[in-house]
Amino acid sequence: GVSIIYISHKMEEILKISDEVTIMRDGTYVGTWPSKELTTDLIIKRMVGRELTNRFPPRENIPGEVVLKVENYTSISPKSFKDVSFELKRGEILGIGGLVGAQRTELMEAIFGVRHTMNGSITYKGEPLKIKRPRDAIKKGIALLTEDRRATGIFGVLSISDNVGIASLDKYLDLGFVLNNRKLDVLVNENIRKMSIKTPSTKTQIQSLSGGNQQKVIIGRWLANDPDILILDEPTRGIDVGAKYEIYTIIAELAKQGKSIIMISSEMPELLGMSDRVMVMCEGRVTGILDGAEATQEKVMSLATKYM
Repeated sequence: GVSIIYISHKMEEILKISDEVTIMRDGTYVGTWPSKELTTDLIIKRMVGRELTNRFPPRENIPGEVVLKVENYTSISPKSFKDVSFELKRGEILGIGGLVGAQRTELMEAIFGVRHTMNGSITYKGEPLKIKRPRDAIKKGIALLTEDRRATGIFGVLSISDNVGIASLDKYLDLGFVLNNRKLDVLVNENIRKMSIKTPSTKTQIQSLSGGNQQKVIIGRWLANDPDILILDEPTRGIDVGAKYEIYTIIAELAKQGKSIIMISSEMPELLGMSDRVMVMCEGRVTGILDGAEATQEKVMSLATKYM
């Protein structure tokens, strides 16, 4: 007899468990319908206000030479990742799949210098790379978009301008210590235009934006550093389907430009729809790497539960 309000961006699960579905768009009530009268495509249409014929944009990237090689990477924690080896190519989208507890995030944080390792090596563009802290990774052109946007991504009480510029302020200093606000404003406005960020102004607090627009701001922050490798941890979590497509388009365009993308995702359609290859982890170990064309939900789930 308990009444439940269940909020989710996952269409299949909404249709599976609900009796009625209420749809909102841009803070406005769209309507309520019995779930048996709805389909995934119909929900998406009413959410975004238009037909969305493809959930993923066409990809025109062509993976090239290997730019990052990780060998036998092992965490200092015995309960974390161990003996992980993989390669990342130029212009490639490498998806990382696995269940909760697979240690995907921990692995990427170690590569970025947030966590310590006991064994293993990284080769970057043919040369050995030592990363002891995030600053080392940033200097080498590696960026990390964290899993929890609100806790470790945005600076909520700061403006959009501050959030975009904070990782590259040294590029906008005069005399080594005076911030050139005019140059910074050019950068911020360019990011707003390129990524179609919906905001009243550059001085708006980022916490007042929607999740999708917050995520675009953080991507813009890292692109200001012109990185070669972007690690995206759950890049569309908590974002509506329309904003997801915009994020996918940005990712696909970056790969086309030759940027190398590592994308952790717990959403199977996203993982299969966006990845050139899929690396699957279970209990801290790599259980397989699938070519995007041969990857299926069944194969990924089989590898994701191999040691369980």
